[in-house]
Amino acid sequence: MHLEVDVRLPRGQFYLKTDLPEDGRSMGILGSSGSGKSTLLGLIAGSITPDSGRIALGGEVLYDGRKGVVVPPEQRSVAAVLQHDPAKHDSTVRETLEEGYGRAPKPRRHFKLGVFIDALELGGFMQRTVAQLSAGERRRVAFAHALAQHPSLLLLDDAFSGIGKEHREGLMSLLRPLQAELAMPVVYASSSLAEIAGLGEDVAIIDGGRVVRMGSLRTLARERGMLRYLGLSPVDNLIQLRVDSHDVEGGCTLASLFGAPFILPLRPGLQRGSDVNVSIRSSDIALSRQYLSGISIQNQLKGRVCAIIPSGDKAFVQVDCGVTLLAEVTTRACLDLRLKEGDSVYCLIKAHAVRYLAELD
Repeated sequence: MHLEVDVRLPRGQFYLKTDLPEDGRSMGILGSSGSGKSTLLGLIAGSITPDSGRIALGGEVLYDGRKGVVVPPEQRSVAAVLQHDPAKHDSTVRETLEEGYGRAPKPRRHFKLGVFIDALELGGFMQRTVAQLSAGERRRVAFAHALAQHPSLLLLDDAFSGIGKEHREGLMSLLRPLQAELAMPVVYASSSLAEIAGLGEDVAIIDGGRVVRMGSLRTLARERGMLRYLGLSPVDNLIQLRVDSHDVEGGCTLASLFGAPFILPLRPGLQRGSDVNVSIRSSDIALSRQYLSGISIQNQLKGRVCAIIPSGDKAFVQVDCGVTLLAEVTTRACLDLRLKEGDSVYCLIKAHAVRYLAELD
């Protein structure tokens, strides 16, 4: 599904052209405060009308200034959870959700309304008006209203803020089957690298309303200049692990990477069997020619040297361990180890050198 936004507003020009994933995968919109993320999503959703230009989604023209085409928000195959809550505050929660479900095309109604009510624990609020709810409760209603529409595209603008951890986890477990069964891409705008990583791998970096870089999060996270430009810390290595168990007495969480054991700082709140994104600085990875026993470093991942990149008095060594890790070593260490492409090495990583991405921002 092709998305095209090329419009003008008094605050500037907004431009994005991309092919959204047909399999329902997500695309993140990453940018600093004021970069235009919220405005861009508002333009696609129809809550903001431009002065001129064109917006099209999947071949359907949503806005064309020259031809006078302006498709109202409720007629677009787009649902959104935006910073500005458009819900009628004098309507009850039940009326609000039924209105959203009524927009869903019958062939796409794979889930009954009760699924969304139960997942977001809204059953006790159905007779209340939206005005009677707290900010967090209103955000949950907005989520349920958007999902109940079974849209072709879901837009989220920092949508998890203020919603609570337990409801965030429930939403994530609901979003995945929705994306898969409805082939519903999610475009998520945030200034948080952690939240972007939690939803998908494809990222567009925006500044001044225009996309300045697109690519995989793993690639962009390593571009120090790009992330510093956004006011974010560089991330040399970004990997996803599977949580296996927790050793409270030993003070660590046990995880795995493609079946290989991996020791993490203790986070007993992480659900067993769930995936977790972590980051490791290149300077926190040491290299060894063989497995070392009798040392305190417990993470020793075997891999193959892909490339050696000289950088002044040091070198960055790319090692394929199932995922590509970047290790920073001195030039002397590289020479002493006689490293060359194709060599087998072990990446040595202290457990407490691993940072959870959700805690990084």
